[in-house]
Amino acid sequence: MDRKERVKRAFHFNRPDKVPFIGLTVDSDFYPIQFCEPITWQPTNYPPHVNGGAQNFANPSFRRDVYDWKPEIRESLGYPPNWWEYPHESIDEFGVIWRTSGTKSEDKTMGHPIKGSLQGASPEEGWENLDNLNLPDPHNSLRYKLIIAGRWRKIAEDRYLIGDLGSGGIFNRCSTIRGFNNFLVDLSRNNHPNQVNQLIRMITEYNLGLIENMKKYCPPLDSIMISDDLGSQKSAFLSPMIFRKFFKKYYGQLVSLTHDLNMDFIMHSCGNVLALLPELQDIGVDVMEFDSPHMTGVENFKIFAEKRKMAFWLSSNIQTTFVHGTPQDVENEIY
Repeated sequence: MDRKERVKRAFHFNRPDKVPFIGLTVDSDFYPIQFCEPITWQPTNYPPHVNGGAQNFANPSFRRDVYDWKPEIRESLGYPPNWWEYPHESIDEFGVIWRTSGTKSEDKTMGHPIKGSLQGASPEEGWENLDNLNLPDPHNSLRYKLIIAGRWRKIAEDRYLIGDLGSGGIFNRCSTIRGFNNFLVDLSRNNHPNQVNQLIRMITEYNLGLIENMKKYCPPLDSIMISDDLGSQKSAFLSPMIFRKFFKKYYGQLVSLTHDLNMDFIMHSCGNVLALLPELQDIGVDVMEFDSPHMTGVENFKIFAEKRKMAFWLSSNIQTTFVHGTPQDVENEIY
């Protein structure tokens, strides 16, 4: 049984020869396929914030082969050549401002969004800029230059290929653009429903374009994986009613296109999203990936998996066992 078949069998309840393995080694059954920001995007008011944040810029090969900020722009704004090593604010393609502690800090993360392009001082402000919001072009071939270059052909071999859309899930993307608190107020109070729906449609169209082009430039692609953190430590951010009203139709479009292109749809989510699992199962999500499965509850996953409509891809709980447990604790939790 080759690696691709092993993963497909596991995800579709068809008895693989063993549990698939993922890791940064030659033994991995999986291989990620990723796009990147086009080099033509050169912000002139802040440093660029790319997927992965300052950690990517800290890698010389990333700056050489994938994306680099023009020195003349950097110099005009007064940033040092190694600007990514220090605390700074940056801007992504959607006009969202991020703050990071830099790669010299012990807190080496991708940063945190602090100001959305449609974020006002209150929930009543910000939407006036919606008609002028220009989203990135998902059909720009420069976005897929790493895929077009075809290095994956030499490495992927018979692995299961995952088209990684990053943390651009519909809810996450809308909440960074609008501002997290403001967006939750919009949804819960049904404020500005026309604008909310327009923004959700725009983000959906962008993601549909990504899915289409990921498959176009990598025909053997087996799946699309999108990250959308839908829950807090204790419950989902959205009630099932709000999810059905604003998001279910549009997530259904992403799943349908993925299936039409003969791929699996995988969703990563952090938080307790138990209340939303029936909705996600209903629209055909094939696999839910959880880094912190304790929040939603492993016993709850079994109930859904028994219906053989949704598989669960789980790790050792990264908030507790993985970071605080012994190797034996991790092994016991997995098995």
